[in-house]
Amino acid sequence: MFSSSFSPIQPEVANMLSQINEHRKETAVLAENTGVMSDKYYQCLQGYTSIQEPTSAFWKRRYFVVAENTMFLYTNECSRVPTDYLEIGTIVRSPRDAEDEVLMPHSLAVDFGSGDYYMYFDTLDMMRAFQGEISKSIEAA
Repeated sequence: MFSSSFSPIQPEVANMLSQINEHRKETAVLAENTGVMSDKYYQCLQGYTSIQEPTSAFWKRRYFVVAENTMFLYTNECSRVPTDYLEIGTIVRSPRDAEDEVLMPHSLAVDFGSGDYYMYFDTLDMMRAFQGEISKSIEAA
């Protein structure tokens, strides 16, 4: 029925899954070490953003927490472990207004060293708070 070359998981897929699992473990360890999963979490800038990565045409709605020079991204606010993180120290230049590029108000472009990440915030106040937090982190570095 199946050819002898059939493999349930091709080596490339198995390697990708291994890399994803390793990245998730690193993210969880970093979140634990920065204290973002403890009471300190409630003292951090947090909220929702829609984010578009440089290598993707799709927008993802994520809950974020900025703590200890790191932006943690969660699937939603009830998630205990972040799905990804971005190091604020790797920002190449200050965030810039991206409303004309993405055609959405309250949008920023932030270059974390691998290209522009576009972020859309629900309110102008949240966007300004994020810009302020990023600026403080950049100045401290």
